[in-house]
Amino acid sequence: MADRSPVLRIISSAARESLKPLGRARRGRSRLWIDDHGWWLGAVEFTPSRIAGSGLCVGAMWLWHDVDHLAFHVDAVRVGPELFRNEDQFASLALELTTLGAIEFGACRPGGLAGG
Repeated sequence: MADRSPVLRIISSAARESLKPLGRARRGRSRLWIDDHGWWLGAVEFTPSRIAGSGLCVGAMWLWHDVDHLAFHVDAVRVGPELFRNEDQFASLALELTTLGAIEFGACRPGGLAGG
């Protein structure tokens, strides 16, 4: 079935441009992009808003904690929500969000930008 949400389509496209080249993988068809390092997991999540649009959460999860859900043990950035008005306007915002997600991912890694 084709995706009916222009917000999800635009975010997905921008994230493929900004995050996939850095080794981040999309979890299914969700708004969550992860990078598994064995003992820690980095996550970039494009959070839905109550109305059309998206926010951004970037963080890291230590995998030695025994939990069955995503939990940010380091919270690098939270932004949003950015509202959808039209496709052109939101495409620009989505690219800004995904670029920020790529940059801030480095800040939440063990050792900051130089480590990991």
